[in-house]
Amino acid sequence: MPNKIEIFPPYEKEKVSIISVLERIDKKARFVRQSGPPGRFASIDIVIEPYEGSIIFENEARIQEDLKGDNEWELGFPMIICAIFDALKSYIQNSYDEHNLAIGNFKFKLINIDIHKYDSKLMDYKIATLIGLKEVFKV
Repeated sequence: MPNKIEIFPPYEKEKVSIISVLERIDKKARFVRQSGPPGRFASIDIVIEPYEGSIIFENEARIQEDLKGDNEWELGFPMIICAIFDALKSYIQNSYDEHNLAIGNFKFKLINIDIHKYDSKLMDYKIATLIGLKEVFKV
């Protein structure tokens, strides 16, 4: 069962024109750090789809098979999801503050997270999320 969280936008819905999502968009968002050894990356699969009257974050991602039983990653996995959620909230806020765009009426589904056991970092997932959202919303 997916986890759903409503995101309350930084604007009053009845006082702005909201840029809505009109169709489903599947996106693989990836960030590869240029410093350090190869393999440092964050990769997420997301779906953005119409959702009337609100902004919803939905998690369908599960820890990948090769990390099951690894206590460090099983404890760290929820922090990655939180980092992605925080990036989404930040993107909505910054779009409104910096570009005067009220983005809304969509569901952000986190489908999959690819983790490199030794090199993936929380900030990388935030950056990957922001890259994916910029490509979807073209802001």
